[in-house]
Amino acid sequence: MAFPYVPAFLALLLAYMVYSQWARLDSRYPIAAALLLLVGTAIVDASGAVGAADTLAEFVFFLLAAGVVLLLLDHARGARAAAVGSAPGAGHAETPDPPEQRQGPAEEPLDGVEQQPVPLVHAAGEQDDEQEQSGDREPDHGETP
Repeated sequence: MAFPYVPAFLALLLAYMVYSQWARLDSRYPIAAALLLLVGTAIVDASGAVGAADTLAEFVFFLLAAGVVLLLLDHARGARAAAVGSAPGAGHAETPDPPEQRQGPAEEPLDGVEQQPVPLVHAAGEQDDEQEQSGDREPDHGETP
């Protein structure tokens, strides 16, 4: 009796999907794994093991499907969070931001940056003016003073 690889893989993949939603992992990981496994499938198929390549191709399909489901769940979570955040009275709740989203106080807002001209070249400082006007220059390499 052969080991049931496909049902075992599906059980592990389902467990990963639940953990991924709980831990808020990046939902693109299964898609990246599917692409890597697809390369492995091509190598196995080229070596002549067609049965193993077919099984790996099924795993690639399941990984891609799991990645799409996780992406849809993340999208739905983001839409729900945006809807809750825009509800009347929702902005008054004091919820701390995660550390990676905290921002320090802004010195200047970036609104209207294109309305304020930015000088292309700063004016030379006083020490540069004196050096340029004196006419003294350092000799180049190989040049005698």
